[in-house]
Amino acid sequence: MIDMLLCKTQLTDVDEIVAMETHHENSPFIFPNTKEEHRNLLHDDTIDHLLLKSSKNEILGFVILAGLKDKNHSIELRRIVIKNKGKGFGRLAIKKIKEYCFEVLNCHRLWLDVLEKNQRAKHLYETEGFQKEGTLRECIVIDNNFENLLLMAILANEYTAHKNE
Repeated sequence: MIDMLLCKTQLTDVDEIVAMETHHENSPFIFPNTKEEHRNLLHDDTIDHLLLKSSKNEILGFVILAGLKDKNHSIELRRIVIKNKGKGFGRLAIKKIKEYCFEVLNCHRLWLDVLEKNQRAKHLYETEGFQKEGTLRECIVIDNNFENLLLMAILANEYTAHKNE
């Protein structure tokens, strides 16, 4: 099993991040940021822009967390992108993100939205303890088609219960 580290993204990492976002396996499921938008996120104190790295310092993906100063202790998992699919990195990343959000940032609620058609991600989130909270019906347009977004979240007590299973 590979170990995964969460590390602060640096300006020098932005080109690789943009390449990951625009890769054909990722681009249908996210709304990519420009280089400038990523650079701006790095300076936003309400955002954690983090690399997912192996113990050998290889970049495996990245994550963007928003709402670090939310008065309700609710953090949004705004984006997660994994470079190499099908190797278990996504599951490991979600475990690390939950641990970081609940145990380091002391959040009460970790939430995300996911395209309803992204069955792989939806299944991962469900098996990692996230619960569906609702559907934003036909709220975004992708390739001239209206698509649904699912809202999913996990609470601190659910994280603790799921962690101890």
